[in-house]
Amino acid sequence: MRALMTPVLLFAYTLAGCAGDTSTATTPSAATTSFARAGGQASAPRPFAGRCELTVAPLPSTPPLVRQTDTGTCQFSHLGRTKYEGVLELDLAARTQRGERTLTAANGDELRLTTVGTSAPAGPGLVSFTATFTIVGGTGRFANATGQGRAEGTANLITSKTSVAMDGWIDYDASGRSGS
Repeated sequence: MRALMTPVLLFAYTLAGCAGDTSTATTPSAATTSFARAGGQASAPRPFAGRCELTVAPLPSTPPLVRQTDTGTCQFSHLGRTKYEGVLELDLAARTQRGERTLTAANGDELRLTTVGTSAPAGPGLVSFTATFTIVGGTGRFANATGQGRAEGTANLITSKTSVAMDGWIDYDASGRSGS
């Protein structure tokens, strides 16, 4: 039992020691969105928003780095109901965190994101967090996707459950052609 509690306590300590993030999503400029995608399909940024309910599990780690997996489901604009999988790495010494996420739409198309963020205590056993995300492509219609935004949520360290709201923009070939 003690061996299992150590990663959880380190995770809680890390999250409690982090400061809030002040980053915000920005809308892309006309110069970055006026180009045509492969195959001649013009693209335009669209709002990207949704909510996720996740379960967190610690991975084998060596302090000061603590790693965890996040899995669950989300409901997003332009994806619908999605499967969420990710890995988050917390650096206890630097008090930073970063992650990689994959959102899988019902048809199997994947959207990949990277995240960076910070956290703060929000009550007994609770941690609130903010992060920025960058969309870095995927598969199918999201093969050349770009975008960015902000994620905010609360992690419950007792139940290992996390709730996340995401809001930003996405640019992808809505015709379903990946261009490759």
